[in-house]
Amino acid sequence: MSDLQLALLAVAAMVLLALYANGKWQERRLLRRMRERLHGGVGDPLFQSRPERDSAGAGGPGQARAMEPAAGGRMDPVLGQGANEPEADYEFVVAGKPGGGGPAADPQRGEEPSPGVTSEPLLTPAALLQPNWVEDPLLDCTLEIRCARAVDGVSVIDAAALLANANWRLPVNFVVWDGRHQQWVLPDRFGYYNDALASIQLADRRARADSAELQRFVQIVQQVAGKLDADVDAPDIPRLLSQAEELDRLCARFDIKIGITVESTGGVWTGPQLRNCAQEVQLAPVSATGWVRYDERGDPLYRLQTEASLTRLLLEFDIAVAPVAAQGFRTMVADARALAAALGARVVDDNGNPIEDKSVDAIDNQLARVIEEMRGAGIEPGSARARRLYV
Repeated sequence: MSDLQLALLAVAAMVLLALYANGKWQERRLLRRMRERLHGGVGDPLFQSRPERDSAGAGGPGQARAMEPAAGGRMDPVLGQGANEPEADYEFVVAGKPGGGGPAADPQRGEEPSPGVTSEPLLTPAALLQPNWVEDPLLDCTLEIRCARAVDGVSVIDAAALLANANWRLPVNFVVWDGRHQQWVLPDRFGYYNDALASIQLADRRARADSAELQRFVQIVQQVAGKLDADVDAPDIPRLLSQAEELDRLCARFDIKIGITVESTGGVWTGPQLRNCAQEVQLAPVSATGWVRYDERGDPLYRLQTEASLTRLLLEFDIAVAPVAAQGFRTMVADARALAAALGARVVDDNGNPIEDKSVDAIDNQLARVIEEMRGAGIEPGSARARRLYV
């Protein structure tokens, strides 16, 4: 074989190798784009990333403790606590925790995490998903599940179903550590994970975690860890119970609502009449007989409920839920007066006494004191922490 033939063979081999390498590179690029499209736009858009994980303990020094059914009912324009509200059952919820690239969100100040990577949630009813969940040491018992090896997302989702299939009186959350993006995310069936967090909220205004529920939560988390060939540290149950009782007392202390009534002075109102008036004062319907007033950021200020007789409108301001800057109570009073003027009605308290300006000022002064006490206890009205406790 001549030198020319050998050279031509060498050139042909190099061309074939280059074509093969280029094809593999194009294939990898297409696969990467496909994964990004499959993973994008689903799940939790509310996480920041951070370089290091938080410690997985159930709580550290300075944490408050959880709670029992807290008092909460309508009030006259005099601050105080109302009647107990019914307990509610919670299903398992998967959600995320912020991780590292910028300043972390502070739940005590009501700061929300910034947008970050998204992932696919577990097959849980959409109404129960809470993608804005952030671990809060004041509210949560959180257990870290440390896997001996990387576990595929399908196996993680299957193991987490043990939590999903249990009924809970308080919110339960589950997240995994995404090493690629350095943050806690919802489990994704295409991912691989070494660590997970399982968390139960110790209390809200309806219920307090008791020994039986905490023991059951720990046992199920241990079963999840077993399915993932992972380790999990058992928490100190007596300490968690003490934390739950303390948080219960704290929650009940600020479980305060103020109620006023718009009462007809003539005949019965019609449905269209009420809807038109509610729209005029920027109320948004939430049910056939209920509306909510939101501020410019979309935070709720107060609720309005229509009585079946269509002669009374009940307005209720929940102190812990409304942001302070929006002046929810004064907004409610102003809207009530506007409704009364439009409907031929009057604004009264629960005893039927007219609401006067001096009463509004007195309540506002009392509100200011209560808000300062809430802030001193680490609960900013309208913050993520307050909404988790009182909504």
